Amino acid sequence: MTSARAPEDFIAGGILHDSGRSEPCTIYVKDGLATIETGEPERGIPYADFIVDMVNAHTHCADYGLKVPPGLSLEKLVAPPEGLKHRYLSGLDQESLKDNMVRFDRASASYGAASFIDFREGGLQGCRLLRECSEDAIILGRPISKEFDPEEVAGILEVADGIGLPSISDMDHGYIEAVADAVRDSRKIFAIHASERIREDIDFILSLDPAFVVHMCEATRDDMDKCAEAEVPVVVCPSSNRYFGKETPIRDLLDSGVDIAIGTDNGMLCEPDLVTESKLLADILAGQGGAPEDTLGRLSNFSSKLLYRTKRIKCKVNGGYLTVVPGEGDATLPGGRNAPFRVRIESR
Repeated sequence: MTSARAPEDFIAGGILHDSGRSEPCTIYVKDGLATIETGEPERGIPYADFIVDMVNAHTHCADYGLKVPPGLSLEKLVAPPEGLKHRYLSGLDQESLKDNMVRFDRASASYGAASFIDFREGGLQGCRLLRECSEDAIILGRPISKEFDPEEVAGILEVADGIGLPSISDMDHGYIEAVADAVRDSRKIFAIHASERIREDIDFILSLDPAFVVHMCEATRDDMDKCAEAEVPVVVCPSSNRYFGKETPIRDLLDSGVDIAIGTDNGMLCEPDLVTESKLLADILAGQGGAPEDTLGRLSNFSSKLLYRTKRIKCKVNGGYLTVVPGEGDATLPGGRNAPFRVRIESR
C-alpha cells in the first residue's frame, strides 16, 4: 500500500471519466480541493486520467489480514462454512476484525477509490462493525441463520445498504427467495455471486431481481444474453479469479451487451487497487481476442449503470471524489507522485 500523501496544490490536464463518458479536461487543485474545467488542456502541464467517484464494486474486507498459501481450490478457501476464510473469520475477536476492516478501508482510499461495495459476512454484528470502521463502505450484509429469519434480515437492512449472498449452490432456493423478497420490499440492494465455480441456473438467479451479479466465470453465452436482456450488470474480479485458474469471459459479456464493473474481491488475495485491476482486465480482454477498451472509463460506470435501477444507492456512495491516475512517461505531479490518489471535488 502506498503511503505518499496526495499533493494539495497542482494543475494537470488529461481525460475526465465520468459516468461512462470520457472527455479532455484540466483540473485545478487548491488546498486539496479540485475544480474541473472541460476542454483541451494546455501543453506542458502534467498529464493524468481523472475518474469521478470510482467505486470498487465487489470486496470482502474482513479477511484482509489472512495470508493465503498457494494452490488452494475455491472450495477449500472460500466455501462456507469450512473454507479457510470462514474458519479464519470465526476465530478472530472483535478488535482483530475491526483492525482488518480499518486497514482495508485505508488501503482502498490510498488507491483512490471513493467507495467499495462489501459483501459483509457475520450477520448484523459484521455490518455494525464495518459501519463503525468505514465511511467509504457500501455494506451488503449476509444473514447467519441457517433458516430464513425475518427479524434478522430486517435488523441487517436497518444497518446495511442491502444484502449480498454467496452462490445459489450454497443455499436452499426457498431461503434465497425469501431473503430477496425482503430486500425488495425494503427497496434496498440485493446482489449475489453467480456461476463462479460451476455454471448455475441463470433463470433462477435473474428471477431474484438482483441489482447486479458477481463473477460469471462459468456462464454460457446464452446466460450472458439473458443478463443483458434483463439489464443486470456483472461485476468481474480478474485477480481473484486468476488465483483459482479461472477467467471471466469478458469479451463475450461485452459482445452480449452486458454492462460490467470491476471489483477486487477478497482482501486476502490482492490489494484493493482498482487501477491495477483494470489493467489486468485489459490484458485478459486482449487475450480473448477483444479490443482492450477504455478500462479506466469502466471504473466510472458505477452511478450511471451498475446500480441505476437502485437509485437510492447514489446517496450512500462516499462521493465527490476525483481519482487521479498520473500518466506514464509524462511530467510527474508535484512531489514526484506517480501512483493513483484521490482528491475532493469542489465544483463540477
